[in-house]
Amino acid sequence: MQISAITKTIISELKNIVINTKVNKVWQPNKNEIILSLYGNGNNYSLLLSSNPDNCRINLTNYQKENPKNALNFCMLLRKYLVGS
Repeated sequence: MQISAITKTIISELKNIVINTKVNKVWQPNKNEIILSLYGNGNNYSLLLSSNPDNCRINLTNYQKENPKNALNFCMLLRKYLVGS
């Protein structure tokens, strides 16, 4: 199975930014989205991972979503293993 041209483009764009960054924070604003706060090369980035059935995507974002007061279990698991890595 071959990777589509769109997927290759996304990988090449994110690879230049995401590699050699550190995960500072992990948010889960809703059950279908994860936001990773990344730091690298003197810059901060927010990487949105969405599994929304109508609009799944992965992209860098500047838009800040409100974080729920109580984190979901999956978010806590990601924080345990990703923060600081």
